[in-house]
Amino acid sequence: MIVEPWPAEARRRVPQLKPIFREEGVPEELVWVAEVESSFDPRARSPAGAAGLYQLMPETARAQGLSTFPFDQRYRPEKNARASARYLRALHRRFKDWPLALAAYNAGETRVANLLSRHGARTFHDIARHLPAETQMYVPRIDALLQRREGRSLARLPGPTR
Repeated sequence: MIVEPWPAEARRRVPQLKPIFREEGVPEELVWVAEVESSFDPRARSPAGAAGLYQLMPETARAQGLSTFPFDQRYRPEKNARASARYLRALHRRFKDWPLALAAYNAGETRVANLLSRHGARTFHDIARHLPAETQMYVPRIDALLQRREGRSLARLPGPTR
């Protein structure tokens, strides 16, 4: 097994964030989504307007109870993590599967729902080739990262507990 050092910010952030994910009833291993989204940089901002550790879009952040004006709470690591955990919990409840929930997190839940319906599909692998290339790579990247960091695959993570 190849052991890869944690990003510097992860050493500080992961112990702070895992309890938030647990409190929200989401597997704590999903804190590592922040490594893919922002490399644990709470100041990260995408050209599309996503911001913070978990790269929440403004609409998603507001739907999860964060303010984006006058002060953008997406840049507050704990608030961003809690909103992300709540959103991941809702996505899992909708799609009943972590790979699909993460595909929806990355590509949008409407897009994933439409693809599932259009193709009579039930899994991420059934719709992967119809998703944007970024999402096609995103879900396996999260899975590989969880295996490296936590020794668990997405398929072995339990569903939400709340």
